[in-house]
Amino acid sequence: MTNCVADRFSRRRVLQSLATLAGAAGAKLPAKAAERYKLGVNASMYSALPLDEAMARVHKAGYRYICIGRLHAGEVVYSPELPQAERTRMLRRIRDLGIEPIMSLGGFAAELESDGGVEKYKAQLDLCADYEIPVMVGAGPWYYTKSLNLPKRERDWEPEVSRFYNGLEQAVRHAESVGVTIALKPHTGITARARDCMQVVKRIVSPRLKIAWDAGNVSFYEGIYPDPDLPDLAPQVKAVCIKDHLGLRGDENFPVPGQGQVDHELMFRTLFAAGFNGPMQIERVDGRDRGRLAPEIIDERLTAANRFLVPLLDRIASGA
Repeated sequence: MTNCVADRFSRRRVLQSLATLAGAAGAKLPAKAAERYKLGVNASMYSALPLDEAMARVHKAGYRYICIGRLHAGEVVYSPELPQAERTRMLRRIRDLGIEPIMSLGGFAAELESDGGVEKYKAQLDLCADYEIPVMVGAGPWYYTKSLNLPKRERDWEPEVSRFYNGLEQAVRHAESVGVTIALKPHTGITARARDCMQVVKRIVSPRLKIAWDAGNVSFYEGIYPDPDLPDLAPQVKAVCIKDHLGLRGDENFPVPGQGQVDHELMFRTLFAAGFNGPMQIERVDGRDRGRLAPEIIDERLTAANRFLVPLLDRIASGA
């Protein structure tokens, strides 16, 4: 191991220790500092549980915000198929449980480059508007065929990208009309890493087309950490999908934030220095288990993530 790598991991251990001590001491955010950021979790981690129990667990782990999921124990909670009255009732029910939806992954529910994809995408934006969710996260078209070592042929890829941009242009105009921000995140292809994301927001300029940063994806899909171009992209980042990663490119290991190779302090300092104030959600904590976790294990890992992230965000948001 080189001195550079050793220093990075040593520094990370110090940060983890400080965060753990702060959490163990019962450190709580002052009200004003807490208002400076919104940290939530991906509610789909609890999709096997009834909504009320899932939200209770989210709250107990220390969170008040969620990236909303479609189903809970088979009950449709968030879907274009729900009529307007049911959407209003469901939002009220979630809020009555002490939780606020702040993000959706609805951009992954429709492919803009496919037949009928634009209308499905617009329906997801309408759903966000009805649930008063400010940001819908998506990505560009998938760059590979079957695995990360088999990209699509250029003759197939370029027309697909062209169709995607044509659809995205229409989706952005609709997002402007309903007041929801589309935030594309790193996910290979035209949004693989920061420099690629910058080209997207330069190509279609709109206050309703921005970026959702996902450092875990950049590490997993591209083998890059940290991304050297994040400081240049940072002013365009309006949401964060928090995901740690451990291992080489393509190694499916997503540990609790703070236990992998993503430098969260550097990431958050870069974003907050650029004026970031958008929603954040912890997307995965399943390590190598690919989502197969008992609710009690999810509870433990989200609580551990909270103990690491909250003191860190508190310091950075307060300017320390």
